[in-house]
Order: sequence, then structure tokens, then C-alpha cells
Amino acid sequence: MVSRFILTSAALMLGSTAATAQSLGDGTYVQGFIGYSQLQDSNFSGAIGGATQSVDTDFDAGFGLGVAIGKEIPQWSNDTVGTRIELELSYRESDVDGVNFSGNGPAPEGNISGDVSQTSLFANVLVDFKQSGALTPFAGFGLGATYSDLDFAYGPGVALDDSDTAFAAQVIAGVAYDINPSTALTVDARYARAFDVSSQRLAPNGALTGTVEDDLDTFSVNFGLRYKF
Repeated sequence: MVSRFILTSAALMLGSTAATAQSLGDGTYVQGFIGYSQLQDSNFSGAIGGATQSVDTDFDAGFGLGVAIGKEIPQWSNDTVGTRIELELSYRESDVDGVNFSGNGPAPEGNISGDVSQTSLFANVLVDFKQSGALTPFAGFGLGATYSDLDFAYGPGVALDDSDTAFAAQVIAGVAYDINPSTALTVDARYARAFDVSSQRLAPNGALTGTVEDDLDTFSVNFGLRYKF
């Protein structure tokens, strides 16, 4: 509940800040993006039924979207590079495609259903590599927190049904195309990791059978629109 409150408050803060961004000027911008997201295969492991077991999980391709507000820092910029800082709020979701529980041997589990969703708040630092034309490559990284909601079941109704907020980091590389002095189209690739995400494992009757944990890695390709005030 506390995690949901923190992320909801962050969303409201980001929205209200964007609404007043025009009064800031001086390189302040807002950006929205949407795109393809692929949660990487995970190996949730931990004590299950008194022994160390793993829940190997594959995911379908999913989607992601987000908003950001940022500003170029003149003190960290020159004619060759421009340095920006931004606050980003994003959401990604992927369906579960396959599960292999080590306690049942090598065969894949049946009756797979459910998904994993992630809401992230990142503080990013980005560097623009300034060009003479309309294209501007950029790269950067971000640090923050990710709220992961695991809700999937397999086999006779065994479930990983839990949520966790964990430290997260991402790297970003992309290119912007200037439509005009204030508006740019962007394409970027991001690789994000939420560290040590844990979940309860529940039996079909809802009884707790153990707790598992793994890092959750996500690769995404995003298309966006950036507007500078």
C-alpha cells in the first residue's frame, strides 16, 4: 500500500510539474513515449517446501509507455554536447509465456496464465551529441525504483502473486529528429533492471509455500515526442 501511494504521488507530481513547465523555460521539455517491451527470461529461486527450488519463467513481448520532464544544464553543455537531467515515470507489462518449476522435473508446466507489470520512477542523466543537421544522437543512464506486480499461475493453480518495490537502473541510447526548434521525434532503446524482486509462492488453496527472488531485466524500443519550452 505504501509503495502504491509513493508511485501515485510521483505520478501526480510529474503531471503537475509538466503542467507548469512553460513558466520555467530555458530548455525545459516534456516528453511522452510508447513502444515495444520485452521482459527477459527470469529464474525466480528460493526456499520452497524446505528445499531450494527455481521457477524459470519466459515472457511474451509486451508494451510500455511513459512521460518525462527534463531540462538541459548549461554548465554541463557546450557546442559539441548537451547534458540533460530528467524525471521519468513509466509503465510496462508482459504476459507469462512459459514456466518450468524445478520441483517437477525438466518438463514445462501447463495451464500458464497471468502477467508481470512494472511501474518505474527514474532520474535520468542524458548527453546529446550535437550535429549540424536535424538528427541528434543521445545516450544516458537512470537510477530509481520499480514497483513490480507479479500475478501469474501455472500447473494445478500454483501462483506467484505478490508485489515488491526495488532499486532499479537503466541505460538509454537513441536519436532525436528535430521537426522544428521546439519539437522533436525520438527513437530509443532502453535496458532496465529491477534488483532483487521477491514474490510469495502460493499453493492452489492459497497457502504460502515459499518465497522466491530474482532480478527483472527489461529491453524496450520506444517512439516518442519531445516538446521544449
